[in-house]
Amino acid sequence: MKFGSTAQWREIIAILGGTLCGLLIVRLVLKLLAARPDSPTVAWLYGLTEPLVTPLTIIDRSQPRFGAVLEFSTLTTLLLIVSVTALLWVGLGPRKSG
Repeated sequence: MKFGSTAQWREIIAILGGTLCGLLIVRLVLKLLAARPDSPTVAWLYGLTEPLVTPLTIIDRSQPRFGAVLEFSTLTTLLLIVSVTALLWVGLGPRKSG
């Protein structure tokens, strides 16, 4: 497999999209369970995923600031990442075998 081949790009897209989705799912679950934001692990995850959801935080303006929250901005970002990953995957064409 040569560098820059379609198969390699498909793999990179899948890994990146999967990683981002995994992080956002963990964030969503932590928000739903009202995880303590002062915990170092939770604070790290929130800090890591905050730039991804910040553009859509206007969706959550009616949500409570503390306690269990269903973050619609996180759900929307998750759907966007899945959609973009799928479009890029399909856009690279059929997988070559062999």
